[in-house]
Amino acid sequence: MKIILIGFMGSGKSSIAKKLGLLLKLPILEMDELVFQKTNTKNMHEVFAKGGELLLRETEIMIAQEYASTGNNVISTGAGVVLNKIILDYLKKRDGRIFFLNATFQTIAARLADDALRPLFKNSVEAESLYHFRQPLYLKYADQVVEVDKKSVEEIAQEIAENMHLVKDR
Repeated sequence: MKIILIGFMGSGKSSIAKKLGLLLKLPILEMDELVFQKTNTKNMHEVFAKGGELLLRETEIMIAQEYASTGNNVISTGAGVVLNKIILDYLKKRDGRIFFLNATFQTIAARLADDALRPLFKNSVEAESLYHFRQPLYLKYADQVVEVDKKSVEEIAQEIAENMHLVKDR
């Protein structure tokens, strides 16, 4: 079983993956961190400076292929994985289930207000346009939509675990 978290930047994928990993005693795969390792960079700004979005997407495909046959983990994806269906197809192998962490743009903008290391969030008008462009893709690929506004990381992790029938209802 694989729990795959998708959603726009700032939706909480990394924080929720960590909490789910602890709750369910599963390893966590942080795709952005794996991208940094494979591209020898420290953050997304450096990835974009080194090879642009093309380098990012090619590296994500390589990572998805590498981890396609693994199971029993929580995967926090990059926000743009929905732009390439092949990545999600690889990740879903071996009982992968995709959870879309749905947050309003207002929530995301508030969370990322002071984050200077997100190249695609430099301009809030362009970021909002990107958000609206990706929303239908997240919905299309999601096995389950989890509304995350006004919920704690703990509440969201518990909801996903319960949905997977891995813990008893509260």
